[in-house]
Amino acid sequence: MEKAVLLFVLLLVGTVQSDRTLDRCTLAIEMDRLGVPRADLAAWVYIANHESGFQTNVISIQVDGSKSYGLFQLGSKIWCAESDDSASDNFCNESCDNLLSDQIKASVRCALVAKGRAGWTPWPIYRDFQLNRLTSVEDCFQPEIINCITNGTVTNAMIDAEHGVYRAFYDYKPEFEFQ
Repeated sequence: MEKAVLLFVLLLVGTVQSDRTLDRCTLAIEMDRLGVPRADLAAWVYIANHESGFQTNVISIQVDGSKSYGLFQLGSKIWCAESDDSASDNFCNESCDNLLSDQIKASVRCALVAKGRAGWTPWPIYRDFQLNRLTSVEDCFQPEIINCITNGTVTNAMIDAEHGVYRAFYDYKPEFEFQ
């Protein structure tokens, strides 16, 4: 009986998928650090918010049966390859599972490949962003916010008096070294 329970627990632990939910400033700053042009950051934040709710582990099934993966919901038919799918174009030369990582480097790289090949067309929601321009990330690059985020695990919150916004960055763990 103990072996059966232990096996069940090991199987359960093995199937737990990592998931990270970012906030808009964390995503903007990490993408900036990964070399994404600042002029595009507001659009990427808008897309990630609407496509995945800033969650790294989202998988969506499309009408044609293909799947979309990760923060930017990149499709298995064109951009990444599922382990059992040799029919994918795999323009990102990436496993779809890598787009589900809490470390967003693969997702960002693949999103940039997609944008480079197809412009913003892989994300129909971009048209709403373009028309409304409701998202801005300029406030994310205020020195006190960057310092707060780059300190690693942050337990205090900040108040942005100019915008009247309360921000908290809890348990933020950067995926790369800040300078």
